[in-house]
Amino acid sequence: MKNNTWIKTFGLCFTVSLVVGMIGGALTNEYLTSFLFGKLSQKQQEDLPIVKKVIEERVYVEESIVTDAIKKAQPALASLYATRALAESQDAGVKGVNGIVLTTDGVVVSCKDKLAGQNLWYMSLSNKEVVPVNVISRDNNLGLVYMQIESEGDFYQTIPFVKDNITLGQQAIALTANSVKSAIVSQIDSKNLHTIDRALGDDFACSPVVNLGGELIGLAKTWEESDVTPVVPAQILAELLVEEVAL
Repeated sequence: MKNNTWIKTFGLCFTVSLVVGMIGGALTNEYLTSFLFGKLSQKQQEDLPIVKKVIEERVYVEESIVTDAIKKAQPALASLYATRALAESQDAGVKGVNGIVLTTDGVVVSCKDKLAGQNLWYMSLSNKEVVPVNVISRDNNLGLVYMQIESEGDFYQTIPFVKDNITLGQQAIALTANSVKSAIVSQIDSKNLHTIDRALGDDFACSPVVNLGGELIGLAKTWEESDVTPVVPAQILAELLVEEVAL
């Protein structure tokens, strides 16, 4: 994440893919169609600088939206390890289990199957601070585990829960401590699991999925041999905070 290069790279790749579909306007569409078939009229050639400017401005706006969303969510990203030594390791090959800081007093959620066998774990935050966390609740139905950071009086940044209803087809961003992937919401089920139209892979298990406003849509799960990813809705995560963690 040095100098946020990876964020900028992702933002650019993410937004360029949207330009053709989103840019709109008869001038741009006409130009793109003619350009693809190698037939530019004199008028279109004269309009080319205008079209290029529109595209550049659109890319800049969309890139800014994506990078702002990522920056908003980053402080609440957590990587969980079995020992403090692993959490403090600078070895890029040592990967932790993803987690999300849900409350300012340090309640963290992650995946139960990834954190089996012990109740004390060590968490590395996005600022590289390492803190111990204790398991305080396990939800067998959804396979979640809730933990509490062992620290008194500290304030932790969180990802705001999505305020408005999510919609089919809206953009979503899944992120870990060192990578991001974009997707589209392909199914909505606030009482069970949402679905996004991309298999994120095991590296993104238990990672947050956010919208372009940087708000939490939910926590990504993984299904083997599937081309989609289920997402535990933020609403359910919030309800379990009350019912199981009893904050």
